[in-house]
Amino acid sequence: MQSFPADKTALSFAVLVLSLALEEALKALAEKNSNQPGPWLDEIEELAILRAKGTVSERTRVEQEDAAMTAALDVARVIFDKARNALPGVSVQEAPE
Repeated sequence: MQSFPADKTALSFAVLVLSLALEEALKALAEKNSNQPGPWLDEIEELAILRAKGTVSERTRVEQEDAAMTAALDVARVIFDKARNALPGVSVQEAPE
């Protein structure tokens, strides 16, 4: 994996671009799944978070990165929740936490 500069502005833009890319990918996958809620989205979310946790724990000291990792995973969960809530027939109360 390529290293990125520690410049906060560059990292902020990277997060923005990757968030938008994830949103678009989830929209495309929703279309492939007839825009219906189902286990497909939960499975993708679980795999993404599991892989992110594994990748980061291999490369960083957990005690130094715990708050940053929590914040990053929260951003990912918000994006998945947004995609889930955009599906027909899903109310905010039904979305898993």
